[in-house]
Amino acid sequence: MSPDRPTGAEKTGKSMALDKEEMSEKVLAIAEALLNEGGAENLKARTIAEQAGISVGSVYNLFADLDEVHRAVNMRLLDRLGATGLAAMADLERQGVTDVQHRILAMAAAYVRFVEAHPGSWPAVLAFNRRRAMRPGPDAYDALLDELFDIVAGVLKAGDFGLDDKRRALAARTLWSSVHGIVTSGYVANSDSRQADEIWHQIELLVGVFVKGLEHGGAFAHAETKSE
Repeated sequence: MSPDRPTGAEKTGKSMALDKEEMSEKVLAIAEALLNEGGAENLKARTIAEQAGISVGSVYNLFADLDEVHRAVNMRLLDRLGATGLAAMADLERQGVTDVQHRILAMAAAYVRFVEAHPGSWPAVLAFNRRRAMRPGPDAYDALLDELFDIVAGVLKAGDFGLDDKRRALAARTLWSSVHGIVTSGYVANSDSRQADEIWHQIELLVGVFVKGLEHGGAFAHAETKSE
């Protein structure tokens, strides 16, 4: 037998691993659809099992519990959101757009579209985050969140704001959290165009004031003076 040719046991092992990976993907796709249709309350092992054509026990062989399923779906969404932000920035680079305010607003617009496209699963991400807020230590989930902040920090780095890495990271998190707060507090699925316009006007005001503050060097100076 050729040493390069896999044995029957190796083939079986690879097939089983592939089957498990494919079934995990199927379970996560079903779970994401359930979350998007009805939020976290709609995520049930029995429903997942029925739609996947497997037993409830098989779901728990793939994932320890429903929290792990929910967490895995959230990571897929966060990864997709990061890719959306990077794509928006790449599109502006192709157009030759370098203005920081314009680029931040483009990212905000991409975020708004993402939330609108995930009316149930995105609020479920936020609810899950609130439940895990006291969990200590960084992990892969937190790393994905950090990647989102890094995209904003990268945009700010292109501006002539005189920020060191620490201040730039703080500014990125502050800006992201502020836009996020406007969107999540104001957005309602199937909201009318007037409400959507109001949300966008708030974002434009916030980003405009924030960038002007950085340009004039007053944002951090003011905050540090207040904290002394």
